[in-house]
Amino acid sequence: MPKNRPSIVTVPSMNYNAVRGHGDPNAEDRAYKQAIGLLYGIAFTIKMSKKGNHQIDGYFDYVVPPLSGSPSFVCPIKRK
Repeated sequence: MPKNRPSIVTVPSMNYNAVRGHGDPNAEDRAYKQAIGLLYGIAFTIKMSKKGNHQIDGYFDYVVPPLSGSPSFVCPIKRK
């Protein structure tokens, strides 16, 4: 539960799956769409591995969260 005052917390290191790239996510080449499909495919394959014979060392059950992004927009400066 949150306390009444701000405090510093220590967050342990974690492993995660990510896709890095740049460009228009709606571009004709669909690279973004393919990358997201692969990302979710990997995440769900790992999650469902608990139902198979091979157990991944250090595995713990988790929820595959909704897609989250960190978009950045570059606006070129026009010089006169």
